[in-house]
Amino acid sequence: MKIVINHDHCQHAGAYADRCLAATIRSPLGHTRYCAAEVMDDRQSALTVVLIFDGQEHTLVLDETKREYVESEGWPAFLSPEAIVSPAA
Repeated sequence: MKIVINHDHCQHAGAYADRCLAATIRSPLGHTRYCAAEVMDDRQSALTVVLIFDGQEHTLVLDETKREYVESEGWPAFLSPEAIVSPAA
């Protein structure tokens, strides 16, 4: 699944926006996504999240482990994607 979130057009901010992002990553189709500009089934097992923030586009492709990390980290995870690593098996 691929979701495009345009935070530049969102009227929410702060903690509310963080909770909304976490809910979107946890359950992409399971809640109202106020900032979602586009939701599409790309037939991939990973979740692709494109975040538009301050006019810049940030894209993350998240497997289950990375989803958990980004869900807890919030918006900063999109700004430092190199910090997102999957634990060793």
